[in-house]
Amino acid sequence: MADRREKAAATAQSYDQGNIAGLDDAMTRRLIASTVMTESNGGDLQVTNKQGYVGRYQAGAGWLADAGYVDRAKLNDAMTDAGFDPQKVRGAEWKWASSGGMTRFLEDTSNWKNGASLEQYKSSAALQDGAFKINSDKAYSQAIRNGVLDEGDDPAKVAGFLKARHISGYGGAREAVTGGRVISDSNGTSNYDYMHDITRNRDGMDQYMQPGRSHAVHANTPSAPQQPRRYTSHDGQLEHDGQLEQGERGESVKQLQGQLAQLGATGRDVKPLQVDGDFGANTRHAVEQFQREHGLQVDGVVGQRTQAALGQALSEHTAKHAEQTAAPTAAALAGSPLLSDPRHPDNAMYNGAVSKLEALGERGGFSNRQELQQAAGQIVFEAKVSGMQRIDHVVPNKSGDGFFAVQGEITDPAMRRVFVDRDQAQTQPLERSSRQVAEESQRQVQQAQTQTQDDATRSRTL
Repeated sequence: MADRREKAAATAQSYDQGNIAGLDDAMTRRLIASTVMTESNGGDLQVTNKQGYVGRYQAGAGWLADAGYVDRAKLNDAMTDAGFDPQKVRGAEWKWASSGGMTRFLEDTSNWKNGASLEQYKSSAALQDGAFKINSDKAYSQAIRNGVLDEGDDPAKVAGFLKARHISGYGGAREAVTGGRVISDSNGTSNYDYMHDITRNRDGMDQYMQPGRSHAVHANTPSAPQQPRRYTSHDGQLEHDGQLEQGERGESVKQLQGQLAQLGATGRDVKPLQVDGDFGANTRHAVEQFQREHGLQVDGVVGQRTQAALGQALSEHTAKHAEQTAAPTAAALAGSPLLSDPRHPDNAMYNGAVSKLEALGERGGFSNRQELQQAAGQIVFEAKVSGMQRIDHVVPNKSGDGFFAVQGEITDPAMRRVFVDRDQAQTQPLERSSRQVAEESQRQVQQAQTQTQDDATRSRTL
């Protein structure tokens, strides 16, 4: 682990693409180091996984298109032709990549822009680091526009958000930085974990970026996760061995308990496993039961094999649940009315957005009625995603390339707002916006139901 951290620190020190997202030089390099340690063993340029994600940032075709390196239109056509329309298929890029489609697409030099190619990208630190900066700058600007981040935020918070965004996506990063849902990947690592790699030094990189700083001092600060540390490295500094066992406390234990609870685990008291961050007898019982059911050594210790089995079990559980719910949900969404239809639950919000865009007159910048209506549909969708219940104002931004939808009075510090890009919004068919709104409403209902169930479970275990 120490070698990987040292390599990540060296990669960060060699970065020369300029500061990212308003961060200073030190925090920019801290973000680079943490990201490449997670993604590419410390910064390998050539590394490519079996799906075709490539380089020190494990770039996919969509991410490269966001950076302007590959042709977006050709990418969409290739995915759609292969049966993975990104507008219709959930997780389209991953599924397409797993079929070998992304590798074939990136190997075709005609899909790259400005004379670049896959081989050039794999051999160039400047190209890879440049793409990461471009996309991180965009994500930061989007978060500022949407009110997810503020310009005066602590640099570690911004850097943590950007790492979480790179790996867990914008939505996952938004949930983590605003105290929302915990979203874990197939490795069992959550959006909060990726953010805390930097905000709480979960990745242990601080001392490698700042050689004069004592690791032990950092571990005693209030913001650091209080984890037992067992083995001593060659330089005398303490390192965590990556295992979890009875007697430990903290976020990692809480995450483990959440994963086991999601799989239906119970404690020794035969009650649903409580997610409290304390690895006690009930958690050990649940771990041992999981190990027994999956043919692992039954020792109650969560090491690499148990962690891998947990990740696999969660993936299978999630896939099974998705299969069970996808068919009825898709059928319901397919039959849902357009936002412009009075039968649509959000028709009033849509009509309000239309009227407020009409009131802008020429400032709206629309060529025809259809563009205005399509923009209104996207405004409603973005407002729903941001948790807004109504749209009280729609105002153009200073540059004139988008709008702010506002809930509340504009002068009220408690008002909520979300930014919508005009060019993108006015070209989105109303059918698509209506479907997106329906999907978001369904997601919010499911989230509320899950929260209610979690609250009921906690009340039973108190």
